[in-house]
Amino acid sequence: MSDELSVNRFDYEANLRRAGSYRDHRSAFWPPTDGYEVSFLDLAGDTPDFGGAFLRSLAVLKDEIEAEWKRVKDKGVPARRRFNAPRPVAEAMREIAEHLPGAADRRALTLRARAVQDGYNDDILRELAGMEEEFTVVAGQVSTWYGKEVKGLPTAFACRADEHRQSFVSQALRAEEDVAAHLRRLHADLRLGRLPAFGAARLFFMAGEGNLHPKHIAYFLPEDEGVKYSPFKKTYYFGNTHQALLESISAPLAARFLRVDAEFDPAAERFAAIPTLGVLSHELGHFVHRPATDFKELNAQDRWASVVLQEIAADVFGILILAEVWAERFGIAQADVIAYYLAECLRYVDRGLGHFPDSDGMFLQLSYFVQLDALTVKEERHGRVLAGDSQVVLAGLRSLARVLADALLAGKAEPAAALHRTFGPAAPAPLRPLIEELRRLPSKSVEYIQEHLYSPAASAA
Repeated sequence: MSDELSVNRFDYEANLRRAGSYRDHRSAFWPPTDGYEVSFLDLAGDTPDFGGAFLRSLAVLKDEIEAEWKRVKDKGVPARRRFNAPRPVAEAMREIAEHLPGAADRRALTLRARAVQDGYNDDILRELAGMEEEFTVVAGQVSTWYGKEVKGLPTAFACRADEHRQSFVSQALRAEEDVAAHLRRLHADLRLGRLPAFGAARLFFMAGEGNLHPKHIAYFLPEDEGVKYSPFKKTYYFGNTHQALLESISAPLAARFLRVDAEFDPAAERFAAIPTLGVLSHELGHFVHRPATDFKELNAQDRWASVVLQEIAADVFGILILAEVWAERFGIAQADVIAYYLAECLRYVDRGLGHFPDSDGMFLQLSYFVQLDALTVKEERHGRVLAGDSQVVLAGLRSLARVLADALLAGKAEPAAALHRTFGPAAPAPLRPLIEELRRLPSKSVEYIQEHLYSPAASAA
């Protein structure tokens, strides 16, 4: 077995040395390991019934994106994150547009096809930002995992608006003043920036890099397409993908390793709104800042630590917004929010260390709670577990939020770097027993089933 395929996913130092160096990696599975446990999500049930020709057009786009993915592996990414052969992809997108019933959806896809062929401009971005789409199709050099490849790789996806989940978003965002007031109570200098548009959706098509492992539950456009600092932004959140990950990975890990005052059951009605609100609050957390917040100094000293700590801040401020502002409005128990949050911490840490900034960030949060005795590593007959009370974990989150406000958001590098050194994966002692338990388990992922794209009805169209 090659060195690349025998990587220990929890060997932090070795993995961090190789972070961002996997441009030539061609396996569908990443991080490299010798075994995966795979669950399946069939996208057919969420695919709109627009006829066989529509399915055939999606299949053509899938083939073109995957051919472009192979070209990128052979030749690299062209300048400005453009495709090597953009015209076939743009033509496939225009063909799909012909089958969409809504004028806004057709227009949006036509604009994106133009951007694939000629590049984005402000007029395209401005018009897209003002559109309300029911069915969205995107293709481009979309960001992959930061520890895998710092540039984008060819990806295409299609999703449909999820009105039920979007209703949670609309209700939560009406509490903006309450959120801002809560942040000031945590730290008088905290401010809340403006959140870009957030679209809850159900994925029904994925191709290229995004169809590999592990799966993304959201994309932030156009930034993930390489268009930085655009004022016209929208997050596309795939609720069905997230639910599959929760049911197949987070919940089993929680059942095995968590002993808190609420059982995490993503299929239960009381958890129906929490995943959407959890992702939305994380996005909101990225826009919590102080007037002095600037990551330039930390980026220059340790770029990886900077990305890790920014993800931690989004996690911590976000889950506090959910637990202490939104939960009461939705009739959600705080213990259920914490059960969800800790289950997701386990899912991310289980992916490995030194490969994903957000996984390293979840490790740091658990490490902080253990060192503050907000969580305890306990021995049970079948192995070690994390035990604690949700209210004590909430107190730990408030503590960490204030530390982040002073150590990260004040704009100075060394206090933030010290926080990362003290509680991050380089100082694993408090969580080493948990990591040893996780190491014995295979890596886990979800695979999309898309056989409907090549069904007899599609082939006959």
